[in-house]
Amino acid sequence: MSIDVKRPFLAVALLASLAACGAQEPVAQARLRVVTPYSVKSLDPIKQGFWASEWGYGELLMRPTERGTVEPWLLASLSRQGESAWTLTLRQGVRFQSGRTLDAVALKELMEAHLARNPAVRSALEGAKVAVTGPLAVRLETAEPVANLPSLLADESMFSVFDVASGTFTGPFEVKSLDSRKLVLARDPGYWGGKVRLDGVEVRFVPDGQARTLAVRSGEADLAFYPPTDALRTLKGDARVSIREAALATGQLRGFLNVRKAPLDDSRVRRALSLAVDRKELAETVMDGFYRTPSGVYPEALPYSVKNLRTELPAAERLLEEAGWRRGADGTRARDGRPLAITINAYSPQPDTKPLAVAMQAQLAKAGFLVKVAEVPENYAAMRSADGWDVGLSFDGSLSYGFDPVAPLAQMMRTKGPRNLGGIADPGLDQVIDGLAGAFEPAERDRLLREAQRVAVEEQAYHLIVVDRVPRVVAGPRYRDYRPSSVLLHLDASTAPCGDSCGS
Repeated sequence: MSIDVKRPFLAVALLASLAACGAQEPVAQARLRVVTPYSVKSLDPIKQGFWASEWGYGELLMRPTERGTVEPWLLASLSRQGESAWTLTLRQGVRFQSGRTLDAVALKELMEAHLARNPAVRSALEGAKVAVTGPLAVRLETAEPVANLPSLLADESMFSVFDVASGTFTGPFEVKSLDSRKLVLARDPGYWGGKVRLDGVEVRFVPDGQARTLAVRSGEADLAFYPPTDALRTLKGDARVSIREAALATGQLRGFLNVRKAPLDDSRVRRALSLAVDRKELAETVMDGFYRTPSGVYPEALPYSVKNLRTELPAAERLLEEAGWRRGADGTRARDGRPLAITINAYSPQPDTKPLAVAMQAQLAKAGFLVKVAEVPENYAAMRSADGWDVGLSFDGSLSYGFDPVAPLAQMMRTKGPRNLGGIADPGLDQVIDGLAGAFEPAERDRLLREAQRVAVEEQAYHLIVVDRVPRVVAGPRYRDYRPSSVLLHLDASTAPCGDSCGS
């Protein structure tokens, strides 16, 4: 299938046609059926390219691993030439699904397309230039040092690999159809990486978490992604399914804080908010131990991690008193006749956010906050507006899926970062983040990351870190051996039913 990414209306029409034709195809024997809350809205490799590596129809230049490292994937090697230049050398024999070889010319084309149109790439690599230096090699020159480039190339939101001429990818599966209900994939018989074990994959978009787990219990699906905690509780001991857990805890629930308006435009109120949240209660009691209690922004095992998250209600109350918020007879604080009122947005594709928000509502009331809980269909879309919300819950880790701490900082907390949804504008923090771009030495990187945590968490409390989550999947009998990916690489050429080994 060839889709011209420069002609989206033609692409949509073609997909609709494919969907109609695909409905008549027989079901392949070695077929995986998946249910997930997140819809693939288009095959645009720039705006929606992150789905390609997740669902196996595309790949990346570098691969994040289950060991917390990155390694070459479609690249054979990546080498630094001074502080502002890198040589990217491709593997031999990589082909797009169009049949075209992924060579240096094709790599230059796709990298320039991302540099021109991808906000995440533009933000991280503004002013970068790409030049062909050999049949399989390009030179990437950056305007400033970019010490985290290996991790950027392993980040699904950055350089999805696609053929600019045809819009096709390099993965083991080809897209056969896409509509509002499902994505249908078929094995690419010409896959450059060898034999693909599955004949095809059907990914259905099912927002309701209970419906997803019930689909696996009834045999209508093989894997249910993002199972809500309520469903996991009911599945304990159910022989019809198994709960599979990823190797690493890479999911983190945070609250983006709207610092553009009162009351969260005051750092004292933001710090009080953080101190009033009991993360241990949320993880162990509200979420029944399916979540973990964070001690800081980053996992404790990392050398730059700082244990700076705590629950201390008296300290929260002192900060609110200092900021002029006084308790009324009903326990709610007010200042100048206005209550200390905030709205916390949960979002329906992640159903656990609702009970967590409700529990936070009760915790924050003890400090004098009046909290309204709202549920929105898309968390980012709701937070694009400066009004209507104060705390927007979102599963956004402090590490990218390429295990990079720098890109999330730059995207979520730097002034005008593409995911700076709360309106943070802090020149001092910007200076620290900019310094990280040229911190090639680990000791200097670690020092700057600790400084960023001091400013962003201890001094300003720009985000509310809530709980950590281990990715889990509910699996049916044929996929009892499936291991969920810590880094969102759900499918590859080796994915297959467990066969005779099921349950062993």
